[in-house]
Amino acid sequence: MHLRTRMLPLTLALLLAWTLSCGTRQDTPRLEAVSPERVTFGSPERLRLSGAFTPDIAVDLGSDAPPSLENRFEVRLGSELAYSVRFLSRDTLEATAPATLPPGRHDVTVTDAQGRSSTLPGAFEVIDRGVHRLVFVTSMRSARPSEWTEPIRIELRDPEGQPAPTSTPRVLSLTSDSQTGRFVRLGQPEEEAQRELEVTLAPGESGADVLYQDSTPGYHTLESSSDNLDAIAQTVAVGRLGPPTEVRFTRVPSSPLVAGEPVALTVDVLDSSGGPASLPATGIQLSLRTQSPAGGLAVTEADPYHPDLSLVLQGSQGRLNLLYRDTRSAPEVWLSASAFNRDTYGVLKPHNISLEVQPGPTQRFEVQRTGTGPLQAGVPERFTLRSLDAWNNPTPYNGPVLLSTFPPDPDFSPESVELEVGMTAFNAELSRVQTVSVVAADPHAPGVRGASPELTVHAGPPTRLAVSNVEGPQRAGTPLILVLEALDRFGNRAETPLSVTLSASGVPDGALSPTTSGTFTGSITLPVTLTAAVEETRISLVETTQGALRTTTGGFAVLPGTTQRFVVEDTAGTQTAGVPFRVRIRAVDTYGNTTREVHDLGIDAEGIHAHLYSPASFTGFQGQADVEVTVLQAVSSTRLSVMSGTAKGQQPGTFPVSPGPLARFQLQAPPCLTASDRWKLTLHAVDAWNNAVPSYSGQAQLSLAPFGTISPSVTSSFSGGTLTIPNVSLGEVAGREPHSCLELTATNTTDSGKRGNVCLNLQLSCPKGQ
Repeated sequence: MHLRTRMLPLTLALLLAWTLSCGTRQDTPRLEAVSPERVTFGSPERLRLSGAFTPDIAVDLGSDAPPSLENRFEVRLGSELAYSVRFLSRDTLEATAPATLPPGRHDVTVTDAQGRSSTLPGAFEVIDRGVHRLVFVTSMRSARPSEWTEPIRIELRDPEGQPAPTSTPRVLSLTSDSQTGRFVRLGQPEEEAQRELEVTLAPGESGADVLYQDSTPGYHTLESSSDNLDAIAQTVAVGRLGPPTEVRFTRVPSSPLVAGEPVALTVDVLDSSGGPASLPATGIQLSLRTQSPAGGLAVTEADPYHPDLSLVLQGSQGRLNLLYRDTRSAPEVWLSASAFNRDTYGVLKPHNISLEVQPGPTQRFEVQRTGTGPLQAGVPERFTLRSLDAWNNPTPYNGPVLLSTFPPDPDFSPESVELEVGMTAFNAELSRVQTVSVVAADPHAPGVRGASPELTVHAGPPTRLAVSNVEGPQRAGTPLILVLEALDRFGNRAETPLSVTLSASGVPDGALSPTTSGTFTGSITLPVTLTAAVEETRISLVETTQGALRTTTGGFAVLPGTTQRFVVEDTAGTQTAGVPFRVRIRAVDTYGNTTREVHDLGIDAEGIHAHLYSPASFTGFQGQADVEVTVLQAVSSTRLSVMSGTAKGQQPGTFPVSPGPLARFQLQAPPCLTASDRWKLTLHAVDAWNNAVPSYSGQAQLSLAPFGTISPSVTSSFSGGTLTIPNVSLGEVAGREPHSCLELTATNTTDSGKRGNVCLNLQLSCPKGQ
């Protein structure tokens, strides 16, 4: 006792020194890493925490025991505490993460005994494998009536098929198709059995075990479901399980089938009591058949549908769940089930059922044209309309259906029809020449549509003619192009052969070509020629058969062509020399139209010298003019002609020019005379332009100047405008020669103003032979 008292101060001093030493080296814990960093939800995980951790020291002053290190660290993962925390060293702790830690990232916090802590944010992650499906772990069970089955386990599984603990509370629901079936969770009192059982799995649990009991013999289907998971089913056979005697459809739909939609059926192998049968080791050969050509049977949704199924039921598989689908509606479809015992080859009693298959919902419309001839625009055409399901079964659709075309036809009618019990007929009119389909659509279900086969729409009968415009004035003789169309009432070119006649207002016959189009279909391009120039005209086109179709161009002018020749009007009757007369001249084109060009004309009189007529030219001539022409030469026949460049013209006929009235006399005497000569004197009556005047029949008085007399002094009458006096003599001239100009004057006896003279060369002698 004394020794212990003596040594206590020394021990306390050492312990205090050691504690102070440890406390100053690391006051606050420091967490640096967690291993492993992630775990799978549902299972506890031992963690190792790295960092710096200062433990507490425990000293028992009333004991001889040495001081000890106390593990007083707390480890928190998110909001939950880890358990089994152990201090391994100053830089390592160990702890166990709870299995209920929810999925996600969690902060890790280490707290020492003095409340000092260190946190590593998001250092630890819990991964949820995810619940993929629900399964019955145990196979089908059989039970005697009113007795409990062996435990039936239901589990959650992940995508790899492993048990998957739930991360949140999850409810499993169990039901039976039997009204007398009851469930109880394993371990609960039997008096708590329920027809519909709900089992709640706590976080971390992956399944539950239940018991099932039923007082009614037969195959009973157990179903289990949970949120967001597909429901599962398993069959339990309840009964005495005698040898098989018959096969029967035990689950048959109470309402008609819908075409195309699978319906669940069940076939049971039964014993003589009508309960589940005990199957032989070799199994039961089961054959299923439908007499519908559009029906089919399948065991699972993934299997193809066949009208005949043959399979073997073995072991505890006395019930077969299958699917039946029929795509053709019918009031009665027969299904048959037959089987034989593969052990004894005994035939089991077969079973037949009948089902009604109704059409599915309306999925489309069928549009059909009833006619077979050409489809014409504007001519009503008969169509039928039916509503069909996805399998082409007629449906009893009642209500409006919108009608249109593709491509669009803006004048298509009608816009809608009413269907009664899925059918109707209607008359439709199309207006465009094109390949088109008539489209039907449900106004309340945009996806329900239908279209007829492509139809070729031809033009309707012609109702009018249309002709192209004639632009501006046209030139005579130059073809203008007319495009003529025969159109139906929608403006489509008709396909009926037609011909038209052509006429032009104000244009003479023969000046329009052609006057008929010939037969054409739809349209024709006509080169039309007008050879008559007019100020305004229109071309009328009239259908030749009945004349009911007609059209007219707009008004237009036809201008003459270029000058090709001149037309010189004939001069009627005899003209008088020196007296102007009027001649009409026209410049014309090839077709005789008066042209509008300006010309400088040269004028010519046939057989007459240019100085003996006027005018010889005409400037600024345009179209037509009356020209005053004067001819100074009397001729028996002449004609006028004109010319400008290469264009010429001439009077068709000739005309005579008679001399003018007597203007003077022309005298002809010998060139040399003597006082004693007898000589011949010729007198001509002429007009002012020296043309002989054959009509003159008067007399002339003769006289000499400045001296002498002449015999005869008065002539006899002229004949044909000419007079010849054979023996003329001079008097009172002897002794006065020579005289180069003894003037002889002839004067009209009735008009002294009309005269003529000549110089007589009076000589003593004249050359012989004159």
